Amino acid sequence: MMHNKRKTRMLVILPFLSGEGGTETVVNEWVSHFEDSPDFRMTFLLPQGSMRDHWYPSSKCIKVFKLAQAFRNVRFVRNAFGAIWLAFAILFTSADEVICLSTKLIYEVSFLKKVFHKKFKIVSWIHFSLRHGQDINLNDLKKADYHLAISSGIQRQMHEIGIKDSNIGFVYNPIAPSTTVVPPTTDFPFKFVYIGRIFIDGQKNLGELIAGLSALNKSTTRWTLDVFGDGPDMTELKKLVAQKGIADKITFHGWVKRPFDRLTSADCLLLTSKYEGFVLVLGEAIARGIPVISSDCPTGPDDIVNDDNGYLYPPGDVSTLTDRLIAVANGERLFDHHKLPKTISKFYPELYFKRLEKFLVDFSN
Repeated sequence: MMHNKRKTRMLVILPFLSGEGGTETVVNEWVSHFEDSPDFRMTFLLPQGSMRDHWYPSSKCIKVFKLAQAFRNVRFVRNAFGAIWLAFAILFTSADEVICLSTKLIYEVSFLKKVFHKKFKIVSWIHFSLRHGQDINLNDLKKADYHLAISSGIQRQMHEIGIKDSNIGFVYNPIAPSTTVVPPTTDFPFKFVYIGRIFIDGQKNLGELIAGLSALNKSTTRWTLDVFGDGPDMTELKKLVAQKGIADKITFHGWVKRPFDRLTSADCLLLTSKYEGFVLVLGEAIARGIPVISSDCPTGPDDIVNDDNGYLYPPGDVSTLTDRLIAVANGERLFDHHKLPKTISKFYPELYFKRLEKFLVDFSN
């Protein structure tokens, strides 16, 4: 008589998210992969909802606390309602593993695990540099039994705070392959692209990008920049580009759900971040054949960017950034857009989910 193999039961708990970032993209990859998995039964919880509620699919494995969602703009109410709902979820769960995307959630779940005498393993899945991300408490991180590291930099940071390598699953993040390659522009101007949140001096460090482009403009004026994204510094950024005399070179598109679909051609994607986690947008660009120039910030870019698909430069080094911009804009360095997608094959879902599932099984045993 055949017996059905028991599925490994997983509970993935998400913090309050904007609905616009790379974390949401990766979560959707997980939902798509695990929804009908023969080996895993995975449920995704959003105890506080999210700022935008369009980003996740309609799926039986996604559970959103709608009452907290209704108070998305009132943080303390949202937190209180979300904490109560999470407590009931932990009380009644039969999960083998609970995966938490913030150290605050690790702290709460660890407390509830003790209160309700649960046996599940707690797994961290942090999407920012441990040394730079907001609201990351390293003591709370160590309350997790196991850890998923999305970049080699985060793995190193885990080692530095005393987490054993045997308790870390180094998995990267999945990058969906593209069916199309975005071609380069066939004539001038050279087309740069930025996709991300708008922060001048914060994480995304767009002041440095504008400084580099302003210096580039003294060497050549045959370039443009398309900016896809929104954020608190949008007004100040527009003032800055006007002060630098390059406002006519830059087009602001605002937040766009699928920005790469808007690109009929592109020559180079730019990133000047002070810190990251994995930097999904770099991989998404390269998967479409677009070379990149990125700061070598902690953590993520050095896992993705190499001599075959772009340039790294030391964070804060505007002179080197400018040299890189000039090199690509003047055609001193040419990239074959059709060859670039192969340079990141280790991140494509087939290999990624093989790595991930192995660690998830090992963690539960």
